Amino acid sequence: MEHTKLEKQLVQQQYQLAQAVISLAEGKALKPILQHVGELAMELTGAHYAMLAYIIDGRKIYIPLGLTEQQLAQLEKEPQGIGLLGLMWNNHEVVRINNIGQHPKTAGFPAHHPVMTTFLGAPIMFDDEIQGVIYLTDKEGGRAFDPLDETIVRTLASACAIAISNANHIEALEARNAELERLLAEHRTPTG
Repeated sequence: MEHTKLEKQLVQQQYQLAQAVISLAEGKALKPILQHVGELAMELTGAHYAMLAYIIDGRKIYIPLGLTEQQLAQLEKEPQGIGLLGLMWNNHEVVRINNIGQHPKTAGFPAHHPVMTTFLGAPIMFDDEIQGVIYLTDKEGGRAFDPLDETIVRTLASACAIAISNANHIEALEARNAELERLLAEHRTPTG
């Protein structure tokens, strides 16, 4: 009986993961899709908190999930990308640890940030370039994230990389088209 329940749970996880990958491939509005992916990552792994960050037009955009509006308002600034986050942003490492505070690279938490214990994160890479990061904290029941959770996050990070890269390419093409249209309009305008 227990074996069948686990099989059904795994099939449901695979289905949800496949749906997330499909939505990333089809999506036009990047931020809501990435937010949905973060919510799904939390659901599939049992995490209480998630953060997706991505780079668009040279700026880092953060999507925090699981924190209340009050908690978000109390935070003084966006994550700095040092410590554990630096391992993902700078070293492009997948990080899975049971106790954030005991890791040698931990940089602690900013003022008013909820204390978090377990951590699982992956860089979002495309063509050897960092596109962003996805990380989860505090698995239900204080349990550690396991290898299946890591596979889920790596899969989602790979799908996010394609979506972010596509969004960056579309933005660049739209900017080039706008410039070409401006140049054509100038060329067509009589000069005197």
